[in-house]
Amino acid sequence: MVTTSSTSASQAGGSGQPWTVRRLIAAHKPVALAALAVCALTVAMFLVAVLGPKAGAVTDATTCSQWGSAKWSRQTGYARRYVEEHGGIAGQTSPMAVITAINNGCMEAFGEDVDDTTSVVQAISGNF
Repeated sequence: MVTTSSTSASQAGGSGQPWTVRRLIAAHKPVALAALAVCALTVAMFLVAVLGPKAGAVTDATTCSQWGSAKWSRQTGYARRYVEEHGGIAGQTSPMAVITAINNGCMEAFGEDVDDTTSVVQAISGNF
């Protein structure tokens, strides 16, 4: 047996007016404000992740963790500047020798779990 209801979906609650988002928000202000706050927080966290801090210039104080995140062009620029200021490494004056020494030192620092505190100069010398 099929039964039907005399109340239509547009007359839910007996008000006689159709439900709208505006009426729903007006009827449930605390819940709507909480939902709005959650949405705003989500958008803010997304924007921080997208527009947040970028890797800056590589300096003598740059840590191995930062070195690993630096672009190739920044690493190469630092290696050239290191050769100009400090000379070569083990008789080699190419920037690639500097980059290799830093990468090797940073891999060792990572293995010893000190990559966040070891600078690239310490990685080159092995003193960390």
